[in-house]
Amino acid sequence: MAYEEEIEQTITGRTYEECKEKLFNTYGKDFRITDKKIDFRPGGFLYLKKKPVTVVTYVVNHQKSYSPDGGRYSYQEKYSEEELMAKNREAILQNQSNVMLNKTINEMSKTIEDMKNEMSNQLKNISISAQEKHESIKRIDEMLEQNEFSFSYINMIEEKIRNDFSLEQLDNFDLVERRVVDWIGESISVAKDTTFRPPHVYIIVGPTGVGKTTTLVKLAAQFVKNYATTHEGNRPEICFITTDTMRVGAMEQLERWGKHMGSRVYKAERAEDLKTLYDENRANMDAIFIDTSGFSPNDATHIAQMKLLLEVPGMSPDIYLAFTAGTKARDLQNIMQNYEPFGYKSVIVTKCDESEQFGNVISVLFDKHKSISYITHGQVASRDITKANVIDFLIRLENFKVDRIHIEDKFGDDR
Repeated sequence: MAYEEEIEQTITGRTYEECKEKLFNTYGKDFRITDKKIDFRPGGFLYLKKKPVTVVTYVVNHQKSYSPDGGRYSYQEKYSEEELMAKNREAILQNQSNVMLNKTINEMSKTIEDMKNEMSNQLKNISISAQEKHESIKRIDEMLEQNEFSFSYINMIEEKIRNDFSLEQLDNFDLVERRVVDWIGESISVAKDTTFRPPHVYIIVGPTGVGKTTTLVKLAAQFVKNYATTHEGNRPEICFITTDTMRVGAMEQLERWGKHMGSRVYKAERAEDLKTLYDENRANMDAIFIDTSGFSPNDATHIAQMKLLLEVPGMSPDIYLAFTAGTKARDLQNIMQNYEPFGYKSVIVTKCDESEQFGNVISVLFDKHKSISYITHGQVASRDITKANVIDFLIRLENFKVDRIHIEDKFGDDR
């Protein structure tokens, strides 16, 4: 018995006549069109354009089909019910597959279109932002660049200006400039003094050539001076230990300073040597100053070895990272990152007399959430080191009009 249920199917073409020709070539006259409509399908490069197509809905009498061997079309034997169901199932599945494919293509097309619109809007906003940047913001940006502040720091200041000032207030450049100086000062973290039980162990680490040995001697001279002030003129007991086995003359340089200060100088080439020297001196020393070798910040092997050498149980040292004021911001980022395993709490900026801009230092310390303890300037060990304070950095800002009375009132406690 023939299967009488009619299954609707669709076919597409550029025109209605083209669809009819396709059907005739496939089924001869054994089909009936039930509907036709015009649809728009994705097309063109990346499916970004829509093109019209004719969609024809039709049914087929499965009792006969076109046979190339039998002329234009010929009648064949009726399909069994099982064969007819299988063919209908295949046709339905194929139709569903086509629907899903078209849906996927439509979704992809919409996504691409949305991405294009979003990119266009972003470019438009960037263009508008650049065109509408207020003259006061432009001037501040230029002044920060002249002081070698990093790109990210300048963006942070610019964002604060946009959030805190109205358009009317932006016209008052003196007000904007004064507020920016305050923000720069607030971004500088100065390390607080910490009380250590004797012996106070000082260690300075950092790259080669930054003046670690000279800075260590300056710290020792300042310690002696401060100790005499708080202990009725008495001198403290201090000693030096050098672990610098790389630099020629490192031991001799320390010995000259030790002789001048009346202090012993020792050498430790291994972790065991440093532990022994610390154990022998800890009971009778007020402070111990440890000099270290200088390595490239990219020399991970030697830096790791030095870290192991300095790990003496119970020593609890006060560790400082030293670098020069003229180091580029990108290099400072690398130095601070690679010396992070030492657990330094603050930094010492050396050779400040050789640099005129400090935006690089302020930017990186702010980015790394690190504080600054001392700055050094010159070669005189007894005086050319200063406890860091915010005011000294602000008054060195190039081309900024700094209200000295205002910043002393605001940041004077950091002295």
